[in-house]
Amino acid sequence: MSLAEVSPDASEEQYHLWHPFTQMQKVLNAQNIVVERGEGPYLFDQNDKRYLNLTSCLWNAPLGLGRSEIIDAITEQLNELSFAALFRTAHRPAIKLAQRLSEIAPGRLNRVFLTSNGSESVESAIKMVRQYFHHTGSKKYKVISLLNAYHGVSYGALAASGFAEDQQGFGPMPEGFLKIPAPFNRDRQSEEERAAFEVACAKELERTILAEGADSVAMFLIEPVQGMGGAIAPGQAYFDVISETCRRYDVKLVVDEVTTGFGRTGTLFASERFNLDPDVMCLGKAISGGYFPLGAAVATDEIWDVFLSDSDGTRFNHGSTNAGHPGACAAGLAAIDILTRDNLIEAAAERGATFLSDLRQLKELQVVDDVRGIGMLFAIDLVRDEAGREPLDAAAMDMVAKACYARGLWIHFSGNRILLLPPFILGDEHFAEAFAGLKRILSRVPAWI
Repeated sequence: MSLAEVSPDASEEQYHLWHPFTQMQKVLNAQNIVVERGEGPYLFDQNDKRYLNLTSCLWNAPLGLGRSEIIDAITEQLNELSFAALFRTAHRPAIKLAQRLSEIAPGRLNRVFLTSNGSESVESAIKMVRQYFHHTGSKKYKVISLLNAYHGVSYGALAASGFAEDQQGFGPMPEGFLKIPAPFNRDRQSEEERAAFEVACAKELERTILAEGADSVAMFLIEPVQGMGGAIAPGQAYFDVISETCRRYDVKLVVDEVTTGFGRTGTLFASERFNLDPDVMCLGKAISGGYFPLGAAVATDEIWDVFLSDSDGTRFNHGSTNAGHPGACAAGLAAIDILTRDNLIEAAAERGATFLSDLRQLKELQVVDDVRGIGMLFAIDLVRDEAGREPLDAAAMDMVAKACYARGLWIHFSGNRILLLPPFILGDEHFAEAFAGLKRILSRVPAWI
């Protein structure tokens, strides 16, 4: 049976694909969008309808789709070597990519453990830090992270994440994972009040370390900017406090830059923007431009050195079959070259600031409670009414989603929030199209409540 025969409106008996993070009955009840092709900043469906890709697919394609330079690099590599594992052997694309990442990574980060995706990178970092302390004779193992953080879907990454609905039905979660409040308050505050609140949240890290026992806490895992949590970017004072706390209690600072890495916040890595000196950095998504599954956990020499021994007892007992796939490494090298060579990060930061200024005009609408953004990462919080600030309900959000897709705007929705993570290649005309469409759609929402 051909794809055309089973989509977009196949019956349950005909449709065999199970979608991630998707209510499947909605797929079966309604016309399903089948993405047929991509070109630059656009996606095209089975009816050749064009969508402006305002999420960089799943924020992993900031360079746009169909770039021949990356596709050719992958093809050339697959023709030469289509696969080789990294278990006790190596291949040149992996060696080159590790070298390139060590050159551009911030601070002391110098040793590259390749993975297949962001969740696997976070999982690798958790196991790496725990085994590091084990090898040094310490009993540290606990992981502290933030509420409303998203770190992935594998069990360790999921346990570190702060969205209860993502953990529902998968319990019990692994032991040793703790949460502290995220530095975000919906109350409308002055700049001084906001900064004081963020510092108070940062001090919760020390309080939790002392309450649990400093000899048991191994790492603090944080997204420098919370992506799924709603473009939450605390001020420098917050990061200064958590950095000093981690140093004082020998708690490894692990930054999850799966979303924020490779230019998303206006610098190559968000850690640079906030003067962070992480012990491990987790990468994924945009590392390959979205052209091949790829990720990495990049660590310091301090961590690496503990695993150096002739004894098998100190090896890092972790890895996966496709981690560091030759084709993925070729994609990563080409994507990094384009990103750094063509000044796309600088251009994206400038255009992102202009777009954020435009988006803030939406706060004049009755249903827009707040607009936040940094670099090319934006969030729009929707409410039933400005006075009560009750979050917009699921039925109304479904109407917003359908209106956006009908207008050709490809947008991500989370709860009562619109998330925008546009490709870095967008021009003024694309941002104008996005803003005009959003303004028109959101001005109609009161009629749907």
